[in-house]
Amino acid sequence: MKSIRNCVAALALVLASQAWAQGKFPDHPVRLVVAFTAGGNADIVARTVAQGMSEQLGQPVVIENKPGANAMIGAEAVARAPADGYTLLQATAETHAINPHIYKRISYDALKDFIAVGAIGSFPFALVINPKLPAKNLAEFVDYAKKNPGKLNFSSWGVGSTSQIAFEQFKQTTGIDMVHVPFQGAAPAVAAVAAGQVDAFMVPLTVAMAQAQGGRVKVVGVTTAKRVGSAADVPTLSEQGVPVVIGGWHVLVVPKNTPREAVGRLSEALSATIQGAAMRESLIKLGIEPANSSPGEAQKMLLEEWQRWGKIAASAGISAD
Repeated sequence: MKSIRNCVAALALVLASQAWAQGKFPDHPVRLVVAFTAGGNADIVARTVAQGMSEQLGQPVVIENKPGANAMIGAEAVARAPADGYTLLQATAETHAINPHIYKRISYDALKDFIAVGAIGSFPFALVINPKLPAKNLAEFVDYAKKNPGKLNFSSWGVGSTSQIAFEQFKQTTGIDMVHVPFQGAAPAVAAVAAGQVDAFMVPLTVAMAQAQGGRVKVVGVTTAKRVGSAADVPTLSEQGVPVVIGGWHVLVVPKNTPREAVGRLSEALSATIQGAAMRESLIKLGIEPANSSPGEAQKMLLEEWQRWGKIAASAGISAD
């Protein structure tokens, strides 16, 4: 069976090489795997970028959602896919910077099994709390939590997710003790805060602001170094005395051994897509700070994030096995 798979992969590479030689890559639809459920922030960003890349490549970029196991299912599928340029993964901190440090049994190597195509962009988190808590701001929330050690809880969209680890760093920095309650996705996690079932949540800023407009949650700070233009009235955690600067990101990657020509063509398409004024505006509305990186720059960023998130996970003592 293994030899058959190897033969199929080799044939795919030969056919792809012929297409590149004739200047026809890609000559059929490209698959972009999103390791999260449809309708979430990662999925929406992927679909937005895929539309632009489809126009640049002259072929459809089809989204395929493969959620589960804190994004490991989708990442593994791409790691094992033919290295022909026709399968990409929307890599996140979960797939490439967190899972390798918290799972002892992981079926792919985040640094060796993929090649970066380029970065889409980054996004900040916001700390939201249930508006019924006796706290009007961050200082009052921290004080209330310290007076009630182990009695308050916080949600996340899964064990080992960026939302959990961002909150763990917040806990370490402030010295508070709160119980983690994982959910299957950001939507139910923030809904639990709004319903009063959970006290707090570290969530992407755009999700936080949408919920705050209806008074369902209270935003008490953002995790950026400086205030965000779209939420200029929300102070950063740092300026309130809690030096937590952390955020998420989206990077496109392909399986290792994908030919340089394919990586280059995909990178060109991504770069042209991101540089478009309409696309940048769309991403900013989604809470994404657009990036414009080469494959090499994106690969370097993945290594740096692997090291950074690994230290945070280790200090928090998080293990998913």
